[in-house]
Amino acid sequence: MDSIDRKLVSLLQHNGKLAMKELSRELGLSITPIYDRLRRLEQQGIITGYHAHIDEKKMGFGLEVFCSVTLESHKADFLKQFEGDIKKFDEVLECYHLAGSFDFLLKVLVRNMDDYGDFVNKKLAKLENIGLVHSHMVLNKIKQTRVLPVD
Repeated sequence: MDSIDRKLVSLLQHNGKLAMKELSRELGLSITPIYDRLRRLEQQGIITGYHAHIDEKKMGFGLEVFCSVTLESHKADFLKQFEGDIKKFDEVLECYHLAGSFDFLLKVLVRNMDDYGDFVNKKLAKLENIGLVHSHMVLNKIKQTRVLPVD
């Protein structure tokens, strides 16, 4: 990636709805080379999609929880099964397999504490091989960004 690609990526990270005309003005290039650069960045997998950022609270989701999970067994089949099961739960926005004091960290978004209780008791706890589950309720978001420092 050259400096123009980096500037293009930076602009789109801050506003994915910028029109080609606006990108052209910001980058000092005509529309055709910008389109070619975008297509190349997409084909290379650097740009993986364009998304709208949604206000969770306005959509009725009032509780965000980081849930740490420890499995009873770490056999490959159990890990793969857990990963497959977790992908089916709409409440889980993100899942990370970690090294350290627990095995997985889930970012869970639900409407309220009752919904979170249902998620833990009716879904998560029913999975095979669950050992420990620790819940960490988010009180306040201090920083949340998906913007990478590409400059």
